Amino acid sequence: MKDTKKSISLSDISPVCLIKTLIRNLWVVVACALIFAMGASLFIKYMRQPEYTATMTYAVTTKKTSYYPGTSVTAAKEVGAVMSELLGNDMIIDRIKGCSDRLSGFDGKITATVVANSNFLVITATASDPESAFSALRALNTLFPSLGDFLSSNSVVQLIRNPTVSSVPTNLINGSRIKKLAALAGAVLGAGAICLISVMRESVQTREGAHRLLDAPVLSVIRHERKNRTPRSLFRRKGHGLQVFSPTTSFAYAEQISSVCAAIEHEASANGRKIFLITGVGENEGKTTVAGNIAAALAIRGGKTALIDADLRKPAQSLFFDRKYNAPLPLNRLLAEPFSDENLLKCIRRHEKLGLYMLFPLKPDSRSTELITGKTMPELLKRLRRMDYVIIDSPPMGICPDAEALADLADASVLVVRQDYTSACDINDAADVLRGARAEFLGCILNDMCETRDCIPGGYGYKKKYGYGYYGYGKAGRK
Repeated sequence: MKDTKKSISLSDISPVCLIKTLIRNLWVVVACALIFAMGASLFIKYMRQPEYTATMTYAVTTKKTSYYPGTSVTAAKEVGAVMSELLGNDMIIDRIKGCSDRLSGFDGKITATVVANSNFLVITATASDPESAFSALRALNTLFPSLGDFLSSNSVVQLIRNPTVSSVPTNLINGSRIKKLAALAGAVLGAGAICLISVMRESVQTREGAHRLLDAPVLSVIRHERKNRTPRSLFRRKGHGLQVFSPTTSFAYAEQISSVCAAIEHEASANGRKIFLITGVGENEGKTTVAGNIAAALAIRGGKTALIDADLRKPAQSLFFDRKYNAPLPLNRLLAEPFSDENLLKCIRRHEKLGLYMLFPLKPDSRSTELITGKTMPELLKRLRRMDYVIIDSPPMGICPDAEALADLADASVLVVRQDYTSACDINDAADVLRGARAEFLGCILNDMCETRDCIPGGYGYKKKYGYGYYGYGKAGRK
């Protein structure tokens, strides 16, 4: 078994898969953006403390000159330095707090700065409310005469602008811009986390990744195909899946199914194998569509083919073939009774256009494991060996043990692996189980592969509506 815990290679990562993952989990990105925006809003509202600033201005002049605001720059610098030192003293701050009951809980700060190239000294008080800032400056102005002994004896300090305070916080920020940036950061982090989880999950995203991660050969690659290729099909909303025999199916998709049929025909002719099990690890891998298209293509190619929908818990082949199956004795009832040719004739139905023999259940049956492991299923498969090919659509291996029981009854098994859906570890475990069964494990079919090269317009390829439907159904329909 291969060790999937290796360093991640760039060839294993598909940008298309990352984009699809982001689209599927877009709600996570939006949720992260909203959470970050709400967090920023709460921080601005409750955690961030507003600040209000009050200012008053003094003019500093020397005693030997007449008062003129533009002189005594040196004296102003000396007074400013001393004033800054005084305002940093706890004793002075305590005296300011003692001037008024309003200032008893003063938690702001008072600073002194000199206007550049002037003799103006600006005193600034910052507090959490405008009243405290204003009261602090008034108290300082009251104490100013008593501070004269600490200032220069050659200077005169005169108040030229009374304390003023702003009615709005001075530390205002652009809340809308911060919320937008927070939302953007949340979206980027959410998208990055989604991409990281997608990469670390080690699912099969590319062909190179399949060869490196899977402990099984790649039998074929089926690319992504759009179901609704015409405007009319968008409104019809039929319940069937992608049908290889539909006229709107592309030639490329038909050729990919044809390559799987060629491998099955080789196994039948070279090794005498007739019963082929098509299974997957989990639901929605596309095994029902692949099994139905393989059986239909083999019938169109002229082989006498039978298709068994053994997924009794969740049958889907009848819906895939447009509910053309209307046998009086469905498969689950056939398996519940002792085998007889009469019951087989009541159960099996031939598709009018494809020539495909169908054995389907019409309703879910909770006795799935009991019916699959009963005595009737081996007898049924033994009788169907008269056919050229028998295709069995089994339940997912990760949900119930029916596929393991069917693998012991079939001649060969194939595992359908959908792109970027199941981890490589789970796929390898399923491959080991199939390899240990009686049926020969042929390998994996990479299904619904959408690679970067498929998204580039132009180039050479088969993109026209040109498939099995172009020829009609079976040999009789070919032109």
